Amino acid sequence: MKIGLTIIIPTYNNTRGLKCLLNYFRGKPYKVVVVDNQPNEEKKKIVELVKSVKSVESVESGKIIYLPQEKNLGFAIAVNRGAKDVKSKWMLILNDDIEFQSTKIQTPRNKQDTIKYLIQYAEEKNLDAVSPILRNPNGEVENYGYKVLPIGKVELIKSDGIRWNQMESDENSKIDGITAACLLVRTEVFKKLGGFDESFFAYLEDVDFFLRLATLAQDRSFGIAYDVEVLHNHMTTTKTMGNFKARQDMVNWWRLFFKHPKKFKFDLDFILERLRNVSGFVKASLM
Repeated sequence: MKIGLTIIIPTYNNTRGLKCLLNYFRGKPYKVVVVDNQPNEEKKKIVELVKSVKSVESVESGKIIYLPQEKNLGFAIAVNRGAKDVKSKWMLILNDDIEFQSTKIQTPRNKQDTIKYLIQYAEEKNLDAVSPILRNPNGEVENYGYKVLPIGKVELIKSDGIRWNQMESDENSKIDGITAACLLVRTEVFKKLGGFDESFFAYLEDVDFFLRLATLAQDRSFGIAYDVEVLHNHMTTTKTMGNFKARQDMVNWWRLFFKHPKKFKFDLDFILERLRNVSGFVKASLM
């Protein structure tokens, strides 16, 4: 039985996380594309080891494709390069800090194959994109999607009242997007939108993607699969990169503003929020 899915993992300096993910996919029937923005011998050896393991299941073993890059391309470009030749019905975009197995997280659905269930859930609900619940190492749920506020800020939804976003839903109950840390998305839709906007080197490219998805057609929808959870070792790479995230946030909110002007309100509150971005960048630079 072949599954119409390709997994794309952009990676930079989180070798432990990449190793954990690839070990999870050993012998499983998934095509995995690793786009390495900082290749080294250790990661190459990890990939070769996983490639050498034969499937222990009664299905065809998946294929590991390793794409080392000459320089750090950022998240958006790395995902797009990994998706370039994908022909499967579904793509699963994964941060290298996601873990599918953790003793801290056990639900009935976790006893099944997490990825198969995500696909099943998306097809049953006719969703174009779906994310499992992401839990931090401390056990907290990161969010149940988010809203993009007119001041240029993301409001994370912390209550579980919205299971999936449908275009015909009441405006007050809609979410604007879900995180790309563990994102199952229809390949056709991803490519129709041109993938992630590569001007977003990192961060907020998923916000831009879902804002564009909302304009693609009136029947597009996405949501959270509440019956499955994964562990998200959030900010594993970012913590090693100084003021990098603060700098990206400072620039990328202006990109969002110019790309989606109807979503924002250019007023004093918007300007104050941009000044907070600048302040965050200065503080991160001085640390």
